[in-house]
Amino acid sequence: MRRLLEQVAVMRRRKRLIRVKSSGSPETILWCGSVRVPRILEALDAILSGAQVLAVPLRAGGRKKQLAGGAAAGGDFCWLTQEDLVRYFLNSIGLFYHVAARSVSSLGLVRTDYLSVRPGESALSAVPLIRRAVASETAVAVVTEDGHLVGEISPALLAACDETAAAAIATLSVADLMAYVDYFGSPPEHILRAIKAGLKDKGLNAMLDLIEDETLSSFSSLSASSSSDEESGRTQLRRPSSGSYGRRSAEEPVVCSPASSLVAVMVQALAHRVNYVWVLDEDDDCRLAGIVTFADVLRVFREQLQ
Repeated sequence: MRRLLEQVAVMRRRKRLIRVKSSGSPETILWCGSVRVPRILEALDAILSGAQVLAVPLRAGGRKKQLAGGAAAGGDFCWLTQEDLVRYFLNSIGLFYHVAARSVSSLGLVRTDYLSVRPGESALSAVPLIRRAVASETAVAVVTEDGHLVGEISPALLAACDETAAAAIATLSVADLMAYVDYFGSPPEHILRAIKAGLKDKGLNAMLDLIEDETLSSFSSLSASSSSDEESGRTQLRRPSSGSYGRRSAEEPVVCSPASSLVAVMVQALAHRVNYVWVLDEDDDCRLAGIVTFADVLRVFREQLQ
């Protein structure tokens, strides 16, 4: 169980970070939202080399030069990610009109080596795939035997859960894990029963006690909210609202077709705050054909800047 907890901890936004040093002049890659083209190449190369976050020192002399009391803001940084770079290129898309309107298929951006798992497989068996998804900033597709996309396991959503998600991973199927994450904090009763039964069968009594405590805490929170509403004359029904609890967190997977334009896919991904878009087959709009990632999108722009 300790290893499971460690796996969940890995999903809590532990990213590979590179600090852009002051040798040469990379220190001026970004400041106040402005980018110099010669420096954007350095940022692109770092991201495409595997960095997930760049810590870029703020430009000396900028508006954050002085802290309260007049001290120099030598420790101030801005953060740069794949999403930031894609958003930058979208804002400058007019300069790349010759590729922006082309389909993701014609640009060779549809990858077929995506991570996938079957709904009936154990969630525990998907942990190695989830770790790979964390590294690639994507997700694990959940597909049926005939290749139809029915959902995804998103490291970002798992990162929003607490350590009790380890119990769900240890005991549930992939399909039930999706339901657990979807309604994290107030999952369906049959999901809770399955988790408790699985923990009992595996002899994981400490984790079972934790699940019981969390269930009791959530029930008490709901009861308190209901009592408060009755006392104030309100009859509004609430779910527990502590942290991530009581929030339906999952959404449908973001999808496109092979004929979708590059700019359309960029807009779609940025709107949903994901670093990838699943591609469905043109002849069967339920069958998964591949995935387009931000990393590959950025490679297209990197080639245009050569």
